[in-house]
Amino acid sequence: MTSCVMELEIRKVHQLLAAKDDTSRFVGLLLLKTTLDNHASDLRHEQVIELWNSISPRFLDRLIRTRPHPASQQRKQPGDMLDVAVAVIYTFTKLLNDCALNEKFYARIPNLANAVLYRDHTTVVELIHVLVQQPHGQAVGGATCFAQLDVNSWAPLIEIAPLYETVLSIFHWTWVNGSASVPVEEMRSKIDEALLLFVSSFKGQHPTPLLDFIALVFENLDPNLRPLKLRWIQPVARLIQEMASNKQTADGRRAYIRCAAALLAAYPEKAPGPLFSDDPDTSRPIAYLFVKMVQVDILSTLHLLIPKVDTTEYPSLSRRIAAALDIMTSFVGFLITAADNADTQKILTPDRILKLHEDLIKTIGDVMEYLRDRWDDFLACSRGIESSQSSGRSIFEDPITPAAVRFVATWLRDDDGEALRSQAAGLIDLFAELYKMNMSSTNIPELRLPILAALEGILQTSDGREAFHNSGLLSRCLFPDLRSILTGQDMALSTGDYFRGSAIVQVFHILIEHDESSRPHPGSVDLLEIIAKCDYQPTKVMEGVLDRSRLDFITDVLELAAILLNGASREAPLTLQQKTKASIKSLASGVQQSWSALNDESMTERIAELNFD
Repeated sequence: MTSCVMELEIRKVHQLLAAKDDTSRFVGLLLLKTTLDNHASDLRHEQVIELWNSISPRFLDRLIRTRPHPASQQRKQPGDMLDVAVAVIYTFTKLLNDCALNEKFYARIPNLANAVLYRDHTTVVELIHVLVQQPHGQAVGGATCFAQLDVNSWAPLIEIAPLYETVLSIFHWTWVNGSASVPVEEMRSKIDEALLLFVSSFKGQHPTPLLDFIALVFENLDPNLRPLKLRWIQPVARLIQEMASNKQTADGRRAYIRCAAALLAAYPEKAPGPLFSDDPDTSRPIAYLFVKMVQVDILSTLHLLIPKVDTTEYPSLSRRIAAALDIMTSFVGFLITAADNADTQKILTPDRILKLHEDLIKTIGDVMEYLRDRWDDFLACSRGIESSQSSGRSIFEDPITPAAVRFVATWLRDDDGEALRSQAAGLIDLFAELYKMNMSSTNIPELRLPILAALEGILQTSDGREAFHNSGLLSRCLFPDLRSILTGQDMALSTGDYFRGSAIVQVFHILIEHDESSRPHPGSVDLLEIIAKCDYQPTKVMEGVLDRSRLDFITDVLELAAILLNGASREAPLTLQQKTKASIKSLASGVQQSWSALNDESMTERIAELNFD
């Protein structure tokens, strides 16, 4: 009996929806809603498709565009029409697959986005959320449709975002997965404006969802779509600082640390100022308090990490501490540049800088101790001394490892404290392993430049040089890496490769400076011969940063070659053929011509002063 009733209802629905007048169609839609509410599980897939296809898209749009009026003006509230249309569409999204790729579904998004101002927010928001779930890599779909809307069409949803966190998910998914069809400059500008609206909509609201949203966006957004105007970054920085300077839950602490780290990663030059500077019009040092709270979080958590490596809590814990370490790395860089900035000096008073310096030394020492403990634990497991279970997540898979290396490296290079540099000698073996892994794999974070920066500081100490020579880092990593850059094809090399090459050369200079033996450096002859074979054609015009970085690198290499060649005059049995010297002189001549053509007198003189005899 129930089946017969359902069949009769379905026929009646088709009949009414096929009518020419909207009144009959709306009655049919009401009957369809009732049928779906009562018999959805009994419908065959073919019946569901037929029912969906029987609804006119234009009719749906007219219903969605209806606006409520006072009940006295008409017998039927148009808001009811909107509610029915939304409810029916939402039910069909549950019954049919791939609705985010079905134009009849996602083409309703523009009108739905505006409808949130008038009726049931929850269902409309949930419906839009379903429709924008366009799979990554698909050229068209709901996310693309939503991305193509202008900011005014986004505004109603942004306005209610503090009440419906699903709105944040809609925008994140759209910006990350649906922006390919929108011109880059247009999309970048829209994201910029939208973020400003989000900040405004969350004014007076708890900011944790907003900070999580901003972090998630910048962790996943195409770098080309990152906004440029950044009118929103100052108020976001203030939110972060205010949260840090007030007592927070663990969730709030995680949110502001994660957001700050994401902004610093996306905007390494523009984000430090707003995040690490106080408002000159206020007496409360909230930026200073923010940095202090990040430090406190690191120091209070480090000793808990290793015992929790095997727990389900550890992944989120390690991500938070890794983000906190990245913040401190940026802050150390900010302190270094602040020495020449009068405005920053007004905010970071001498007493605050002194206190921060003391705390940073403590933090660096504890971070290095943690790294050493993790490394020793890894070695013990690899040698079978302890069960592999005790090491849990590998030190090479842990996000804390690269963050800690970057933090330690930034400090060791620029601070001349010998105690920390000597302590860091205990990390040379770990650095060697990480460097070697970077040479053979692109699946781990690139750490060669930070490691080279750390070596600049560590090698100033006798303990550091001893550990370095015992590690094989020179023969297994630095020589082969420099050789690969010197012999690499220009098309395959990047600016980062040339920067790294110059950093390796700087490490060699430090080793030579502190070398008290008369023996030639292992690999020197091989290196000189490779330098002599370096193919460089003089240029009159720099076509970009890559050309300039290559010229800088070769200049650094020539300075090293001059020192290595002069080392042959010592009693070391270093045999150099005349053609090697002649080739290096020819290379130097070409480099000098390039600097001269670029009217760079200081670099031209730098080459001219080199002695290759």
